[in-house]
Formats: sequence, structure tokens, C-alpha cells
Amino acid sequence: MLLLVGTCRAWATDFYELQIYTVETAPQGHLLVEVHSNDLTSATGQEARRALPVYQYHNTIEATYGVLPYLEVGQYLCTGRLNSDTYEYAGARSKVHFGIPATESWPVAFGANLEFDYMRRAAVSDPLALEVMPIAETRLGRFTIIGNFTFEKQFSGPGTHQGIGFEPVGALDYRLLEWLEPSVEYFGDIGAIATPLGLTGQQQFIVPAVNLYLLPQLEFNVGVGFGLTRSSNGTFIASTIGWQF
Repeated sequence: MLLLVGTCRAWATDFYELQIYTVETAPQGHLLVEVHSNDLTSATGQEARRALPVYQYHNTIEATYGVLPYLEVGQYLCTGRLNSDTYEYAGARSKVHFGIPATESWPVAFGANLEFDYMRRAAVSDPLALEVMPIAETRLGRFTIIGNFTFEKQFSGPGTHQGIGFEPVGALDYRLLEWLEPSVEYFGDIGAIATPLGLTGQQQFIVPAVNLYLLPQLEFNVGVGFGLTRSSNGTFIASTIGWQF
């Protein structure tokens, strides 16, 4: 959920939406409202300070509605405190997310998420973008393994002519108790597929997190992210709280 402001790099981790998508969708006829909060607390080294929007704070409100048993649509409203003390509107996004029912009996289930971003140029360097995200998910006993493989095409800003970017995301969850699920999440950005960034220029984050299921309608996730490369040498706090109506 943040993306650099006023930086020359066209590719960067999206701190407005640090989210792991599962194959499961909102139940048909139900509304899910979530608030994603992300605060990038530190950046160490000149390259990280240039690439990361340190000290910015973002809240993204997401409303998702189950249209069919395996299909949901959603709308995001992005806000944040950017490079001043003013808390402001940052842009919006629309999504279509679905699971493929025929794969439920397979060892690996599949789905996808399609998202169109139309953000303010003051908030991100590339305001218009389309994301296509295939999703793979499997369960091994108490473990759940999820992979999100995001391909992004930017239509404005410095990334317009750099082709299609690739942002792999994943999670390993362990159902410790009915209401408690520790998790290790991963967020990466390798840049354009045709000309990927060198390892030090890529952004790679590991996020120890915990999921709480205290009520059937309530979802809660919180984690602390740690950068693994020179361009992502920083820390952030990310949380999601949601309620299903």
C-alpha cells in the first residue's frame, strides 16, 4: 500500500494494497468491508530511502460483494498521509475476483483477480494501471500455501513504456487453533519481465503475520514486514480488519 511519490523508479511494491488473495470469494449476496492500514516505519541506506515512501501512512477501504458463488466484485478507496501532515484522498481501484469451481477437487485450486487502478499522480508515480493476477492455493494438513502472481501493465507515468511488470506474492499459513493462524507472507517486485531489475534493485519483503478468527463475521490480520534487498531495506506495519454483512 504505498508507492513512491516523486521517484524515478517506475516499479515498486504497492503499499496501498498489501493483500494475499485466496481462491475463496465473498458468499453470494454478502458484503465484505475491509480497512487495510499500512505504515512504512523505516528505510536504511540511500537506495532504500529513495525507493520507499518512508513515514507515509495509508488506509484503503475495500468493499466487496459476492455476485455469484465463485465471483465477487469490489471497489477500493485509497487515502493517506503523504509527504505532509495533510491526510488526503489518494485514488481508487476496481476489481473482479473469481475462483474456478472445477479445481476444488484438484490438489491445487485456481482463481484470478483483475484490477484496474486509477490513482492520483500525487500519490503514485504511475496513476493508471491494469493488474492480472492468477491465484493458486493448496492445503496440506493444517498448512495452507497461497501464491499470487501479478502481471501489471502501466498506462501513465514513467512505467508506461517499460512493458509488463511481475510482482510475486505468497503466504504460508498454519491453523494452530480454530481462531488463530500464524502466517509468513512474502511480497516481491522484480520490475519489467523483459528487463528485470538486478537483485539489489528488486523489492522483496518477508512479513511474519497472524490471522485471528474471533467471530464468524470478523477477519483480522496484522504483520511486520522486513525488506531483504538494498532497495527494500526497511520495515513496515500492515493490518487488515474486515466485517462481513
